[in-house]
Amino acid sequence: MSLIKYLTLFAFLSTSLATADSKSVLFGFNQNWSQMPTLNEKLIKQITLLKPQILRYPGGTVTHSWDWKKGEIKTRKPIAKHHIEEVKKLYDATNADFVFVLDIVNSAVEDQISMLKKIESLKVPIKYLELGNELYAKDDVYIKKFKTGVEYAEESKKWIEKLKAEFPKVQISTLLLGRDVLSKNKRSYDWNKLVIDNTKNEVDAFVYHLYIADGEDFEKTKKRFLKVMEKSKTESKDLWITEYGNQNPVKSKNYLKDLEQLTKFLKKLNHVKIVMSHQIISKNMNKIDVDSLEFIDEGKLFLNFK
Repeated sequence: MSLIKYLTLFAFLSTSLATADSKSVLFGFNQNWSQMPTLNEKLIKQITLLKPQILRYPGGTVTHSWDWKKGEIKTRKPIAKHHIEEVKKLYDATNADFVFVLDIVNSAVEDQISMLKKIESLKVPIKYLELGNELYAKDDVYIKKFKTGVEYAEESKKWIEKLKAEFPKVQISTLLLGRDVLSKNKRSYDWNKLVIDNTKNEVDAFVYHLYIADGEDFEKTKKRFLKVMEKSKTESKDLWITEYGNQNPVKSKNYLKDLEQLTKFLKKLNHVKIVMSHQIISKNMNKIDVDSLEFIDEGKLFLNFK
């Protein structure tokens, strides 16, 4: 590595790893609402004990098949229905803000504005919006809708204009890929640059998802993510980590240790303003057992997190 490249990388790492003001970082949890059982009194109490500052609705991939009027996923039999009023229940119980993920793939912006207006009418503030979920993925529907990051960026700008007209104070984010990919996967390889170049003047933040992959550890994940950030050049824009977790087997030796290290790393990373662990209750990477509604080890980690 040349001296110039070394100094450039050193400066980037020094800036990126600068300790952020802990009061400015909102920490909380993602939840796939289609995988959540009935939101009863006990479950609400358990979620409240986690002390989330921010929650996510309706979750990740579920966003693009979520019927907010019925409170259920369109593509399979739901575990339970979750009508929009349940957002209000969790807001009142936890006092947490929400990131609302909008279906930019299969819904019109007018429909999603109607959803947000309904939520606002329940006295839940509309502060943070995310335009879709992981649309850089190799999914035929996503590729057909957005051939490259340019098409996604152009559609995002149309949505941003209409959303800001209805909610002038809202912060809106577009999606970046949080892992490195081979150049032969051109759509994913070019995604971040095209989205950043074409939305940086309109958006308030960029979103990353970051997972410790099966077979990886925290240090390897950290190293590759910092390389992605360096290449992406989001500069002073806010960064939202709306999903992160550990994809190793939950009983693996360093599962909780790696997850704890990843959490601390993300919370201190410069420009990061939102950090959300995946997820509260489900069959994987969860904090609460779906049957007993009791905290499992991962949940206990966050109950006692320092």
